Order: sequence, then C-alpha cells, then structure tokens
Amino acid sequence: MGSLQNKIKEFERYYGFNLRSLSRSRRFLTFSIILFCLILITTYMIMHKPKKKGYYSLELEDCINSKLERFKESINSNNILITEWPVSDRDPLSNLKQDEKIEHRPDENLFLPYVGNGYIGLSLTSKEGIFAFNQKSTTFPLLYNPLANIYSDTMTKKEITYVDILSGLVGKIQCYQENKNCIEVSSSVYAHRIRPSILVQEITLNNPTKQSVTFDIIQIFSKNWNLSTVKDDNFNNMEFTVSKGIIDVIIDGKPKHLCLSIGSTKFPNSIRLNEHEFNSKHYAISVIKYSVTLLSGKLENLEPIINNLENQVIEELKIATKIGFKKLAKEHMDAWNNIWKSGFGLSRSLADGALNGDRINASLYYIASSHRAPLIELDKPVLNQSGVDNNHVYHIERCYEGFSTLSAVKLWKLPLNEKEVSNLNYLWTLTLQKHGCKGLIDLGVEGIIQAVLLSLGGLKFTHHHLETNLNPRQLHRDYFFRKINYANLSLISIEVIVGYDNHAKLYVSLDDYIKSNEEFYACDAGCIDPPVTLEKNKRVEFPVKLTNPLTAILYISNDKTHINELKHALHVQEIDIAPQQDANSIAIHKHGHSLGGLAALFWTLFIILILIFHLFLFKLIYRELCVSNNSDYNSYDYKKSDYRRSRSTRTV
Repeated sequence: MGSLQNKIKEFERYYGFNLRSLSRSRRFLTFSIILFCLILITTYMIMHKPKKKGYYSLELEDCINSKLERFKESINSNNILITEWPVSDRDPLSNLKQDEKIEHRPDENLFLPYVGNGYIGLSLTSKEGIFAFNQKSTTFPLLYNPLANIYSDTMTKKEITYVDILSGLVGKIQCYQENKNCIEVSSSVYAHRIRPSILVQEITLNNPTKQSVTFDIIQIFSKNWNLSTVKDDNFNNMEFTVSKGIIDVIIDGKPKHLCLSIGSTKFPNSIRLNEHEFNSKHYAISVIKYSVTLLSGKLENLEPIINNLENQVIEELKIATKIGFKKLAKEHMDAWNNIWKSGFGLSRSLADGALNGDRINASLYYIASSHRAPLIELDKPVLNQSGVDNNHVYHIERCYEGFSTLSAVKLWKLPLNEKEVSNLNYLWTLTLQKHGCKGLIDLGVEGIIQAVLLSLGGLKFTHHHLETNLNPRQLHRDYFFRKINYANLSLISIEVIVGYDNHAKLYVSLDDYIKSNEEFYACDAGCIDPPVTLEKNKRVEFPVKLTNPLTAILYISNDKTHINELKHALHVQEIDIAPQQDANSIAIHKHGHSLGGLAALFWTLFIILILIFHLFLFKLIYRELCVSNNSDYNSYDYKKSDYRRSRSTRTV
C-alpha cells in the first residue's frame, strides 16, 4: 500500500498534478474514465486475439503470408480455399494416421486437398493413395501413392494446403526455417480433366539462404498387390516405374478382383538445393489404368488383362511426356473453366452456422471432381456411370422438383477424407435423381453442375418453361444464378436482390445463345402482367409477388403462346407485392446480430458507459441530499453553542 502511495506522489510531482486536491466526485469520475478505458482495451484484445493452431516463429508466419499474397484476390472471392493443417514431426508423408480423425473447432472449415475426375481421386493428406471409381460412384483404394513427398528432419516448418477450385488443382506450401531465413517447398497436383488416367505433380523449391540444403524424398508405390511386377523404364529423358498386378476388393459383400497397372515418375531419394537457388522445378507424371469391370475367377487367368493394361500405360506415358507439362496444364485448366461457366453466388451471412460461399464452392468442387466429363474427354467413354448411352441429349424436364437444397444440412458437410467425398457425392447424386434430374446426371460433370444450380434455387424445368420456386417470404439474402443452361438453347442468369427497403426484386438477363437466336419471355408470379421479352446482356427487373394459392415467383419460356396461357392455368385468386422481409433476420445475416449495423462490441461498451454514468449521477445525488444536509446541521449546532458560550461570558 505504501509503495502505491509513493508511486502516486511521484506521478503528482512529475506531472505537476495533485490528484488528492480533487473533490471526491471528480476523483470518482477520473477513476471511472480510467476503468472504462481499461475495459475497452481488454475487450478489444480478447476479441481480436489471433487464433493459431500452433506456435511458429515470426519468420515462418511471414513466409507463409508472403506466399499467400499471390492468391489474395482468389482467397477473398472463395475461389481458393486455404487450410492450415497441424504439423507432425513423426511422419513426413502425412499428418494423420490411417485411422486417426481430424480434430478441429466447430467454427472452423477444413477443406480437404482432394483432386479427382470421376476416374481417379487423391488427397494430399491421405496415406491410402489413389482411389478408383466403380459404376456405383463409390470409391476404393488402389494401394498406390505416386506423389513425391519432400521433407527435412533438421528444420522446423509450417505448412498450409489450398484448393484451387477454378483450376481444379490442389497444392501444399511448406516453409522451412534456416536461421532467420525460410526455404520454400511448394507442390501442386491435378487429375487431368480430359485425359482422366493422368495425374500430374509440379514441385517448386526456393532457397534464399547462403548455404545449400538437402531434402529427403519419399514415394510409396504399389503394396499388397497380387501377381505384382515392377520394372523401370525411360521415356523422353524421364525415369519411370511401371507396376502391374491385381488387388482384391469387396463389393456388396462379394470378393472381386481389380486388374490395374500404374506408371509413375521415379525420383531420387534426396534432392540438393544450392545456395540462392530459386524457382527450381521438378515434374512428376503418373498414368493409371484399371479394368472397367470387377472380375472373378483364378488370378492366373487374368494375366492377359494385366499385360494389356501395362501396354496402355506405357503408350500413354510416351504421349504425355511428348506433349509436355505446360500443354497438359493448359488443357486441364481450360476444361475446368468450361465446367464453371455456370455458377451460383449468395451474399455473405454473419449468422451463426450460416451457409456461405466457401462451403458452397468446396461442395460443388468435390461433386464435380467425382464425375467424368464425357462431353469433353478426348477418349469419350461409350457408357457413362449409369450405363446410359451418352448421346448428348439434354434431358431437363421436371428437374429440379423439390425443396431448395440450401436448407439441407447433410448436403453441405465438408468431407475430411476420400471416403467422405464419395459419401457426399452419393448423397447429392441420390437427391438429384429422386427429384427428376437423372437426365442431367447422365451427361456427366456438366449436367450435374446444372442440376445442383437448379436445386439451390428451387428452379424447375417443365416441357415449356423454367420456373423459380423460392419462398417470397424468406428472401433474406441476395442470390445469383449465373448462366443457367435453358434446354441447350441459351444461357440465362437470375438475380434476387434485397433492397434497402427490405423488399426483394428479381433481375433476369439473357447472357448468350447456344444454338439459335430464339426469343425468350419472362413474367412474374401468377403471370397476370403481360410477359416481357428478354434481350441479350440486358437486365430486366421484376417485383417479387405473393399469390394465393402460392405460385412460382418467376416464369421463363421461349414459347410466347405458352407463357401467355399460364395466367389461365395457375388460377390465382389473390396477388400483391410480397411484404417486406423480416428486418431482424436480415440484420442477423448482415451483422451477426439483430442490433443493426453497429458491432456487438460497441453496444457492450455503450451499456458499460451508461452504467458508469448512472453510478456517477447517483453519487452526486447522494452528496447533495445526504452529505450536504448533515453538514448544514453540524454548522447550525456549532453556531448555537457559540451563541450560548458568548452569553455565559457576559453574565459573568
């Protein structure tokens, strides 16, 4: 206590300010302001405390952040999804054991670095290697991992993985600390979109230090294959290991045999990086071939099939190395850009547990990575996964017939391994099939993306029109449906925008023609008003109306007679502009709470300030009513005794 008083005295002498000379009320006010500032600073530090999964040096943090700068725009638009995985020193190949589950916070999104094309699939964080697809869209491991994993046991590291959705590839960025500098090891992997048996890995190393470093390399090829044989070969100055064999799989409780052959680039056991060596690139390519159908019988009778697959692998390795890695990458990215020509977006929500763009993009990517692309593949499969002849007919009638899948929680669960990717794809495919979209699914990845977009907005095709079945009372967020394929005739975009007055409006535009320049027409709920002709690249506005009985809020058709007749077939009894959307719901989506545009921290501090003010006011009232009265009474007693004393003096 004495030391505190001494410090106060020193403070008063140094600043020439006598705190004890202040009245009690002013001292109370001063300490209240100091307390308020301390609460403000403490609250800010708690709410803005950075969340880290581990403890890393400042150099490693800066290294990772600098590498992510080139992805900044794509990260902000949710086209590249970043995940910081826990680093394990015990195993350079994977951060997880085979049966170990990933532990993470409930509010944390972990995006599995998974690549696939409906023929093969692979995750960077798995030990099970490549997965193959069978005709029921399920997967099983091939017990083969061709990826080159580069690591060092002598340096600390931090690593992140990313999923590049638009380019259809995944990658890993590792930063190793050497004194005050960091060495970068980056790798990207993709399963070729139009050459489905090809898997490509690109490795880039940068060493800014003044000394050379050596990294170890691990590759796990075939294991536990029957009749397995391995041989080394050389094509176009690249060393390859070609394996062939048979693996046993269980399908529907029955044992089956899968014949396969895989050829992969062979790396040395270590790689040396010289001092100040930058942009050192290394490429690896793998070709995977397996039997289309699962076989049974004696293993010896399957040797001709294995030999044929091996010959196919060798031939495709020669072709791929001759084409070159730059052309392979361009083919792959162009194909993915074609797949994403249609898309969906919605305004970001800050509500707890709300579905946002990052999770939607990730789910769409995992679904697309689980389906073949027969319309753009170079060697077009004769049959698609459902066994239907692939004749490019665009069957869309009655798709999508059901509720909006935005509210289906199970469809948006992020997978943590390849099996969960397969389960997610199965659940989506089953949902779309049961709601009339089988014809689109038969078209492969392009068709299933269109079916998913229709399901998100409750959009349904009939034989003559497209209708939007969103609930006019529950449009609390903005929705964007980009380039919906209308019967393979045109591409149409639909937007739902909630204005400042909390009224939702519809905007429709005709983006492009596919086959013919037919005219398209649109009308709002009930089609009571005359239909409006859609013009290319021009947005047409429609109000959101509420009808009784409830109808779709928008109709689009290329048949003018049909859309004019709709008003007679819908039998609408009442129609009016839809009421304003619930203000509290909109505020929760926009701000995370229903208190308006100001943050919760502001309101918390505002309440604290009000409490302090009322305490101070109570103090003033107490002094005026209680302390002042007592002082006056004491003064009166003092004067009265003084008067008596003076009178007694005179008497004497």
